Amino acid sequence: MYRPGQGRGQGQDIHRPDQGNFMRSALRVLTVVFWVAAAIFILMIAASRFTESDGAWLSLTTGISLVLVVLCSGAIAWAEFRSNPAADSEQGEWTSKMLFYGLVFAITFFVAFFYLPGLYFAL
Repeated sequence: MYRPGQGRGQGQDIHRPDQGNFMRSALRVLTVVFWVAAAIFILMIAASRFTESDGAWLSLTTGISLVLVVLCSGAIAWAEFRSNPAADSEQGEWTSKMLFYGLVFAITFFVAFFYLPGLYFAL
């Protein structure tokens, strides 16, 4: 007859440490990609302003970096929300990472919502 170990019910999943290592590694990679894409996005905005050029490569690079910022910030915010559930926090408080990546995701999502269709129809 099977008897579950102490502290584990029959319906609970067994935690595998390799899943946690994968998630930590993926978060590190996403964070690096986020900051590189954000820096490229800022540089492309500044380059388009200083050169006063409407080059297709400049607009395309800006759009690609914007999409990368949206995807990475959304994924990092999602991972932060999953690792810090609201039930465990005091009065529903957000951590600084949750707030930062959540705000960056919201702002860049709405900017991309208008910029990308404009980029598509302009090319």
